[in-house]
Amino acid sequence: MSLMGTLGKVAMGIMVAKTVGKAMGGSGGLGGMLGGLMGGNKDASSGSQGGGMGDLLGGLMGGNAQSKPDNGLGSLLNDALSGKQITPTPTQEEQAQVLLKAMINAAKSDGHMDEEEQAKIVKHIGDVTPEEIELVKHEMAAPLDLQGVIASAKGMEPEVYLMSLMAINLDSSEEAHYLDQLAKGLGISQEAVNDFHERVGAPKLYNA
Repeated sequence: MSLMGTLGKVAMGIMVAKTVGKAMGGSGGLGGMLGGLMGGNKDASSGSQGGGMGDLLGGLMGGNAQSKPDNGLGSLLNDALSGKQITPTPTQEEQAQVLLKAMINAAKSDGHMDEEEQAKIVKHIGDVTPEEIELVKHEMAAPLDLQGVIASAKGMEPEVYLMSLMAINLDSSEEAHYLDQLAKGLGISQEAVNDFHERVGAPKLYNA
């Protein structure tokens, strides 16, 4: 197993434990959505939103989508969620650890992650190394660390925000406040945040 594979399993576990329904709908499920948003299943000729993170960022943030290379995170996550064998690079493993921390922190932003929720997450991890399971348990038990998430996100700001959003139901003021502070810390505009939310079927964070 790898941290990237562990990230995919933890993502599914959080969805179940926190009953985050938005990410489970649709024919593609979580894997298809992550692939579409973060670079997987890229089809330049389709013209659809499945063009990956580069196209999404280009549209949301005013940049040239082609100037952001596909770092393969979406494809790897999609493959991991599909049960395929993956071989991430050392850099991608480091990125997976950043996203893992971001997602677990977001799952705690409603003020609690009780033992039952933690057990559900661990149940979905399956076959991982002792070091990987210890990392997950450590992050779940650690205090909320928004500033640590922001500091670790250098160069991965949109990915960190999206993975954080995936772990949240956005049905409490605590979660809304967390996402607001996260977006501000990451330098993501309110317009871009609302567009991210619309793409994944989550309530908008900001009023027009």
